[in-house]
Amino acid sequence: MTDHQHIQKIEPYQRLAGYYDRLMDFIDYDIWVDDIEALLEPYHPGKAILDISCGTGSMAVRLAQRGWQLTAVDLSSYMIEMARVKAREAEVALTFAVGDMVQYHDGRRYDVIINLHDGLNYLLDDKTILAFLDNAHDLLEPEGILIFDVVTPLLCQTHFRGYREIFHDELGGYERYTSYDPVTYLAKSVFTLNTEQADTVDVETHLQRAYELADVQSFVESSPFTRWQILDDETLEQGNAQSERFLVVLRKSS
Repeated sequence: MTDHQHIQKIEPYQRLAGYYDRLMDFIDYDIWVDDIEALLEPYHPGKAILDISCGTGSMAVRLAQRGWQLTAVDLSSYMIEMARVKAREAEVALTFAVGDMVQYHDGRRYDVIINLHDGLNYLLDDKTILAFLDNAHDLLEPEGILIFDVVTPLLCQTHFRGYREIFHDELGGYERYTSYDPVTYLAKSVFTLNTEQADTVDVETHLQRAYELADVQSFVESSPFTRWQILDDETLEQGNAQSERFLVVLRKSS
Protein backbone atom coordinates (compact mmCIF):
# COMPACT_ATOMS: atom_id res chain seq x y z
CA MET A 1 0.00 0.00 0.00
CA THR A 2 1.38 3.43 -0.95
CA ASP A 3 0.95 6.69 0.94
CA HIS A 4 -1.37 8.26 -1.62
CA GLN A 5 -3.91 5.45 -1.59
CA HIS A 6 -7.38 6.06 -0.21
CA ILE A 7 -8.36 3.69 2.61
CA GLN A 8 -11.90 2.38 2.93
CA LYS A 9 -12.51 0.75 6.30
CA ILE A 10 -14.93 -2.15 5.93
CA GLU A 11 -16.46 -4.55 8.42
CA PRO A 12 -14.65 -7.80 9.34
CA TYR A 13 -15.13 -10.55 6.75
CA GLN A 14 -16.90 -8.25 4.31
CA ARG A 15 -14.28 -9.25 1.75
CA LEU A 16 -12.10 -11.62 3.74
CA ALA A 17 -14.92 -14.18 3.75
CA GLY A 18 -13.88 -15.03 0.20
CA TYR A 19 -10.35 -15.80 1.39
CA TYR A 20 -11.24 -17.42 4.70
CA ASP A 21 -10.87 -21.02 3.53
CA ARG A 22 -7.44 -20.19 2.15
CA LEU A 23 -6.44 -18.65 5.49
CA MET A 24 -7.60 -21.82 7.26
CA ASP A 25 -6.20 -24.35 4.78
CA PHE A 26 -3.74 -25.64 7.39
CA ILE A 27 -6.64 -27.11 9.41
CA ASP A 28 -7.70 -30.73 8.98
CA TYR A 29 -11.41 -30.35 9.64
CA ASP A 30 -12.00 -34.11 9.53
CA ILE A 31 -9.68 -34.56 12.51
CA TRP A 32 -11.53 -31.75 14.32
CA VAL A 33 -14.85 -33.49 13.69
CA ASP A 34 -13.40 -36.80 14.90
CA ASP A 35 -12.25 -35.07 18.10
CA ILE A 36 -15.63 -33.42 18.69
CA GLU A 37 -17.47 -36.71 18.22
CA ALA A 38 -15.01 -38.49 20.53
CA LEU A 39 -15.59 -35.88 23.24
CA LEU A 40 -19.36 -36.15 22.86
CA GLU A 41 -19.54 -39.94 22.70
CA PRO A 42 -19.48 -40.64 26.48
CA TYR A 43 -22.51 -38.38 26.99
CA HIS A 44 -24.73 -39.78 24.22
CA PRO A 45 -26.34 -36.41 23.46
CA GLY A 46 -29.21 -35.82 21.07
CA LYS A 47 -28.46 -34.84 17.49
CA ALA A 48 -29.29 -31.11 17.48
CA ILE A 49 -26.12 -29.00 17.23
CA LEU A 50 -25.80 -25.23 17.17
CA ASP A 51 -22.57 -24.13 15.51
CA ILE A 52 -22.28 -20.56 16.77
CA SER A 53 -19.64 -18.45 14.99
CA CYS A 54 -19.62 -21.04 12.21
CA GLY A 55 -17.44 -19.18 9.70
CA THR A 56 -17.83 -20.58 6.19
CA GLY A 57 -19.44 -23.74 7.52
CA SER A 58 -16.63 -26.27 7.12
CA MET A 59 -17.32 -27.92 10.49
CA ALA A 60 -21.09 -27.66 10.18
CA VAL A 61 -21.18 -29.31 6.76
CA ARG A 62 -18.98 -32.20 7.88
CA LEU A 63 -21.06 -32.78 10.99
CA ALA A 64 -24.24 -32.73 8.90
CA GLN A 65 -22.71 -35.32 6.59
CA ARG A 66 -22.26 -37.55 9.65
CA GLY A 67 -25.92 -37.34 10.60
CA TRP A 68 -26.04 -34.43 13.03
CA GLN A 69 -28.79 -31.81 12.72
CA LEU A 70 -27.05 -28.49 12.29
CA THR A 71 -28.02 -24.89 12.84
CA ALA A 72 -25.12 -22.69 11.74
CA VAL A 73 -24.90 -19.05 12.88
CA ASP A 74 -22.34 -16.33 12.31
CA LEU A 75 -22.23 -12.60 12.95
CA SER A 76 -21.07 -12.02 9.37
CA SER A 77 -23.70 -12.32 6.65
CA TYR A 78 -20.83 -12.69 4.17
CA MET A 79 -19.56 -15.79 5.97
CA ILE A 80 -23.07 -17.25 6.07
CA GLU A 81 -23.44 -16.80 2.31
CA MET A 82 -20.21 -18.73 1.81
CA ALA A 83 -21.50 -21.44 4.16
CA ARG A 84 -24.78 -21.71 2.25
CA VAL A 85 -22.90 -22.31 -0.98
CA LYS A 86 -20.75 -24.96 0.69
CA ALA A 87 -23.83 -26.77 2.06
CA ARG A 88 -25.55 -26.74 -1.36
CA GLU A 89 -22.46 -28.16 -3.01
CA ALA A 90 -22.25 -30.90 -0.37
CA GLU A 91 -26.01 -31.56 -0.72
CA VAL A 92 -26.68 -31.40 3.01
CA ALA A 93 -29.55 -29.63 4.75
CA LEU A 94 -28.56 -27.05 7.37
CA THR A 95 -30.40 -24.17 8.98
CA PHE A 96 -28.51 -20.87 8.68
CA ALA A 97 -28.88 -17.56 10.48
CA VAL A 98 -26.97 -14.34 11.03
CA GLY A 99 -26.56 -13.69 14.74
CA ASP A 100 -24.33 -12.62 17.62
CA MET A 101 -22.91 -15.49 19.69
CA VAL A 102 -23.40 -13.49 22.90
CA GLN A 103 -27.15 -13.03 22.52
CA TYR A 104 -28.41 -15.36 19.79
CA HIS A 105 -31.81 -16.95 20.45
CA ASP A 106 -34.15 -18.68 18.05
CA GLY A 107 -36.68 -20.19 20.45
CA ARG A 108 -35.05 -23.62 20.32
CA ARG A 109 -32.95 -25.69 22.72
CA TYR A 110 -29.92 -27.63 21.55
CA ASP A 111 -28.21 -30.83 22.64
CA VAL A 112 -24.77 -29.51 21.71
CA ILE A 113 -23.28 -26.07 21.03
CA ILE A 114 -19.89 -25.65 19.40
CA ASN A 115 -17.84 -22.45 19.06
CA LEU A 116 -14.55 -23.23 17.35
CA HIS A 117 -11.56 -21.79 15.49
CA ASP A 118 -10.94 -18.71 17.64
CA GLY A 119 -14.56 -17.52 17.88
CA LEU A 120 -14.31 -16.93 21.61
CA ASN A 121 -11.06 -14.99 21.21
CA TYR A 122 -13.07 -12.25 19.48
CA LEU A 123 -14.66 -11.61 22.89
CA LEU A 124 -12.25 -9.16 24.49
CA ASP A 125 -13.19 -9.18 28.18
CA ASP A 126 -14.45 -11.53 30.85
CA LYS A 127 -17.83 -9.78 31.11
CA THR A 128 -18.63 -10.51 27.46
CA ILE A 129 -17.37 -14.09 27.76
CA LEU A 130 -19.61 -14.66 30.77
CA ALA A 131 -22.55 -13.26 28.80
CA PHE A 132 -21.76 -15.79 26.05
CA LEU A 133 -21.59 -18.65 28.58
CA ASP A 134 -24.86 -17.56 30.19
CA ASN A 135 -26.55 -17.45 26.79
CA ALA A 136 -25.15 -20.83 25.73
CA HIS A 137 -26.31 -22.36 29.00
CA ASP A 138 -29.82 -21.02 28.34
CA LEU A 139 -29.82 -22.44 24.79
CA LEU A 140 -28.89 -25.96 25.89
CA GLU A 141 -31.18 -28.79 26.85
CA PRO A 142 -30.61 -30.27 30.32
CA GLU A 143 -27.38 -32.34 30.19
CA GLY A 144 -26.45 -30.42 27.03
CA ILE A 145 -22.81 -29.93 26.05
CA LEU A 146 -20.94 -26.74 25.11
CA ILE A 147 -17.55 -27.08 23.40
CA PHE A 148 -15.36 -24.12 22.54
CA ASP A 149 -11.69 -23.51 21.86
CA VAL A 150 -9.38 -20.76 23.13
CA VAL A 151 -6.11 -19.53 21.65
CA THR A 152 -3.41 -18.92 24.27
CA PRO A 153 -0.69 -16.25 24.50
CA LEU A 154 1.89 -18.94 23.73
CA LEU A 155 0.35 -19.54 20.30
CA CYS A 156 0.25 -15.80 19.54
CA GLN A 157 3.84 -15.28 20.71
CA THR A 158 5.06 -18.27 18.72
CA HIS A 159 3.21 -17.78 15.45
CA PHE A 160 1.71 -14.31 15.11
CA ARG A 161 3.95 -11.68 16.69
CA GLY A 162 4.92 -9.49 13.75
CA TYR A 163 3.40 -11.93 11.25
CA ARG A 164 3.22 -10.67 7.66
CA GLU A 165 1.70 -12.31 4.59
CA ILE A 166 1.10 -11.20 1.01
CA PHE A 167 -1.21 -13.12 -1.31
CA HIS A 168 -2.15 -12.21 -4.89
CA ASP A 169 -4.87 -13.62 -7.13
CA GLU A 170 -7.10 -12.50 -9.99
CA LEU A 171 -9.31 -10.57 -7.55
CA GLY A 172 -6.38 -8.61 -6.16
CA GLY A 173 -5.50 -10.63 -3.09
CA TYR A 174 -4.57 -9.17 0.28
CA GLU A 175 -1.75 -8.06 2.52
CA ARG A 176 -1.92 -9.14 6.15
CA TYR A 177 -0.02 -7.85 9.13
CA THR A 178 -0.63 -9.25 12.63
CA SER A 179 0.82 -7.64 15.74
CA TYR A 180 0.62 -9.11 19.24
CA ASP A 181 0.93 -7.23 22.54
CA PRO A 182 2.15 -9.60 25.30
CA VAL A 183 0.99 -7.15 27.97
CA THR A 184 -2.65 -6.80 26.90
CA TYR A 185 -2.77 -10.23 25.15
CA LEU A 186 -4.35 -8.48 22.16
CA ALA A 187 -3.65 -9.67 18.62
CA LYS A 188 -4.50 -7.19 15.86
CA SER A 189 -4.69 -8.38 12.26
CA VAL A 190 -5.00 -5.78 9.52
CA PHE A 191 -5.93 -6.99 6.03
CA THR A 192 -5.44 -4.61 3.12
CA LEU A 193 -7.29 -5.62 -0.05
CA ASN A 194 -7.05 -4.05 -3.48
CA THR A 195 -10.16 -2.73 -5.20
CA GLU A 196 -11.05 -2.04 -8.82
CA GLN A 197 -9.83 1.51 -8.24
CA ALA A 198 -6.03 1.70 -8.41
CA ASP A 199 -5.84 4.41 -5.74
CA THR A 200 -8.24 2.78 -3.27
CA VAL A 201 -7.87 -0.16 -0.89
CA ASP A 202 -10.27 -1.84 1.52
CA VAL A 203 -9.00 -2.45 5.04
CA GLU A 204 -10.43 -4.99 7.50
CA THR A 205 -9.21 -4.95 11.10
CA HIS A 206 -9.64 -8.01 13.31
CA LEU A 207 -8.96 -7.78 17.05
CA GLN A 208 -8.68 -10.84 19.26
CA ARG A 209 -7.52 -11.55 22.79
CA ALA A 210 -5.54 -14.57 23.95
CA TYR A 211 -6.31 -16.23 27.28
CA GLU A 212 -4.09 -18.09 29.77
CA LEU A 213 -5.20 -21.26 31.55
CA ALA A 214 -5.96 -19.25 34.72
CA ASP A 215 -8.21 -16.93 32.70
CA VAL A 216 -10.17 -19.85 31.27
CA GLN A 217 -10.50 -21.46 34.69
CA SER A 218 -11.79 -18.18 36.10
CA PHE A 219 -14.55 -17.62 33.60
CA VAL A 220 -15.78 -21.23 33.54
CA GLU A 221 -15.88 -21.22 37.35
CA SER A 222 -17.98 -18.03 37.20
CA SER A 223 -20.38 -19.51 34.62
CA PRO A 224 -23.67 -21.36 35.26
CA PHE A 225 -21.99 -24.62 34.28
CA THR A 226 -20.92 -26.89 37.13
CA ARG A 227 -18.98 -29.54 35.18
CA TRP A 228 -16.19 -28.90 32.71
CA GLN A 229 -12.84 -30.01 31.30
CA ILE A 230 -10.08 -27.77 29.93
CA LEU A 231 -8.06 -29.84 27.47
CA ASP A 232 -5.05 -29.38 25.23
CA ASP A 233 -6.51 -29.46 21.73
CA GLU A 234 -3.64 -31.55 20.33
CA THR A 235 -3.55 -34.31 22.95
CA LEU A 236 -7.08 -34.02 24.42
CA GLU A 237 -5.34 -34.36 27.80
CA GLN A 238 -5.51 -31.80 30.61
CA GLY A 239 -4.55 -28.34 29.36
CA ASN A 240 -1.36 -26.81 30.72
CA ALA A 241 1.05 -23.90 30.35
CA GLN A 242 2.52 -25.44 27.19
CA SER A 243 -0.85 -25.61 25.41
CA GLU A 244 -1.19 -23.35 22.38
CA ARG A 245 -4.94 -23.89 22.24
CA PHE A 246 -7.45 -25.15 24.78
CA LEU A 247 -10.53 -27.19 23.98
CA VAL A 248 -13.12 -26.60 26.73
CA VAL A 249 -16.02 -28.99 27.32
CA LEU A 250 -18.86 -27.90 29.65
CA ARG A 251 -21.99 -29.84 30.58
CA LYS A 252 -25.26 -28.34 31.75
CA SER A 253 -26.90 -29.91 34.80
CA SER A 254 -30.11 -31.88 34.44
